Amino acid sequence: MALVAALRQLPEPQRQAIVLHHLLDLPIAQIAAETGVAVGTLKARLARGRAALAAILGTELRETEHA
Repeated sequence: MALVAALRQLPEPQRQAIVLHHLLDLPIAQIAAETGVAVGTLKARLARGRAALAAILGTELRETEHA
C-alpha cells in the first residue's frame, strides 16, 4: 500500500515510466517507442522517479519508526 500511495505522488510521466518498466517489466526501448519519447528522456524520468520514490518511502519509514 505504501508503494501505491508513493507512486500517486509522482508526476504522471515519472509514474508511467516506473510502472511500465519496473512493475510490468517492459524494456526501455519499447516504452520509449510506445509513449513517443526519446530513450534518454525515459531514462531521466526513471531516475528521477526512483529518487523521488526513495525520498517519499524513506520519509514514511522514518515517521513509522518514530511513532
